[in-house]
Amino acid sequence: MVITQENVKELLKCITDMFEDKKEELCGYDRAIGDGDHGESMARGSRAGYEAVSDLPEDTGVADYFKLYGRAMRATIGGAIGPIFSTVVNEIGKAAKDSGQIDSAEYADGLKNAAAKVMDLGGASVGDKTLVDALAPAAKAADDNRSSGLEAAAGAAEEAAKKGVESTIDMQAKMGRSHFLREKSVGHQDAGATSLYYMLRTIHQFAKENH
Repeated sequence: MVITQENVKELLKCITDMFEDKKEELCGYDRAIGDGDHGESMARGSRAGYEAVSDLPEDTGVADYFKLYGRAMRATIGGAIGPIFSTVVNEIGKAAKDSGQIDSAEYADGLKNAAAKVMDLGGASVGDKTLVDALAPAAKAADDNRSSGLEAAAGAAEEAAKKGVESTIDMQAKMGRSHFLREKSVGHQDAGATSLYYMLRTIHQFAKENH
């Protein structure tokens, strides 16, 4: 299946519900090396995102759905993670601008552009114990499967993001509040990377269940 204007609202509802469901878990990861409110922020931001798109007319395009959802996240989530997640959401949507849908090629382009912009925005690289550790490998995996259909590309991105999250456990943080902990940040997975992984997993599940 592909993501179109007929099912994009349903996908965004699934993402919103997921962040509400994972709220406490994500706060737990953040509590270990951050402020402890990451899960609350993501739940609040995604809820605002869905409210922003809930009354859009049926002929609204995929790119506009993602744009409005991401813009509401940016306005609602505090700190640096708001603009970062807004960028990821917006770039996935922007990839649908020409075709009007998100298939494997658009998804690969969206994640690749998101990774580039997020690294430019925050200055983080792979190995810094941030969301980039999940996003960059996910983008590469999707690109490697760009001709295989959305379900396969999204599955590859999910798997790569999961490995990226796991890799953050043994890293010492070099960015954000957690970098002040130095070696004490080792042994804890990054909350932002985990959120990104869960979002990509939700997209894969949606593609799998609606093919």
